Amino acid sequence: MKINISLILLTLSMGILITSCAKDTVEAELFGDIDGIVIDSETEEGIRNVSITTSPPSNAILTSDDGSFSIDNVPAGNTTIQARKSGFSNTSVSVSVRDNRVATARIVMTATDESEEASEDDLEVEVTSWENGSDDENNFVDVEYRITNTSSTANISEYEVDFEITTSGDTFFFQVSGENLRSGQNRVDDFRKNIRQETATDVQVEGIWIGG
Repeated sequence: MKINISLILLTLSMGILITSCAKDTVEAELFGDIDGIVIDSETEEGIRNVSITTSPPSNAILTSDDGSFSIDNVPAGNTTIQARKSGFSNTSVSVSVRDNRVATARIVMTATDESEEASEDDLEVEVTSWENGSDDENNFVDVEYRITNTSSTANISEYEVDFEITTSGDTFFFQVSGENLRSGQNRVDDFRKNIRQETATDVQVEGIWIGG
């Protein structure tokens, strides 16, 4: 019985080729494109220079002057688009990308109130303790106080607090100042005020001033 070696080799070669083609077909990756625009929720106008990224990751880009953007060669499937810009809340949307198709995305961003300013009502000052004392020449009062920025969003760049010290005779005043009190932050501090020959009977906050 004669065996046709050439025929066997040809058959094996064709089988490998068919298997290889089938494998390539299964593993071929499909791609589509995304066209989108980022809109201000209040003005409904496009927002420029918004940072656009995707998950799964692709190219990171910025929106154009009219808020539009395009991303090419995005793998087919569900893609999440993230939009980020200072002064706006981060926003994301999901789109379905199909092979050789253009998916569209409309992202609406809301401006955050970065211009909010603290008011005097946001600065809380409490006299936590005070006591009389004396040295060789004069009497004095030692005062400890706590100062708190009660705002949940606004920072205070500078502040001044006036204290009123009531004595058995004259009334005295003392001013403290500070900077960079963040929202929710508090500080504990103290001061000493010379009250000559008097004796303090009460210490209170007389006035408050703040900068933005």
